[in-house]
Amino acid sequence: MATDLRLTRPEGWPERLLERIEREADAPFVWGESDCLTFALDVVHAMLPELKRDELPSYKDELGAARALAKLGFRDVGEALASRWQEIPPAWAHRGDLGIIQNETATTAVVFVGAYVVGKDKPGGLQQVPRSLVRRAFRVSL
Repeated sequence: MATDLRLTRPEGWPERLLERIEREADAPFVWGESDCLTFALDVVHAMLPELKRDELPSYKDELGAARALAKLGFRDVGEALASRWQEIPPAWAHRGDLGIIQNETATTAVVFVGAYVVGKDKPGGLQQVPRSLVRRAFRVSL
């Protein structure tokens, strides 16, 4: 049985989701300020303002990001998301859920938005890719 998102997300969350994504559209990728994980956490906080935004140790580059995650006890972004939200098959993900795209060189946190996902990627900033590229997904709810 599918989760009814109306029961787990407050009224107006779709508008807040899109507003946050639009606000990030032209912002460049900056480690620790506007990278894939901070973007995903900011989108969740915009949709669910009553949820405390997870704070991360500060970092300024890729190595610092890995160290910040390790300091929190995580090997990668996927572990960090899995510690907070229920992992689900990517095919079950709805708009506003989070996902992980992984390739040979990087793991990127993304947000589901219909038939595609969006996420911050270096050097291009906000990127839109097909949801079929998502390897892991996480149900975002209160």
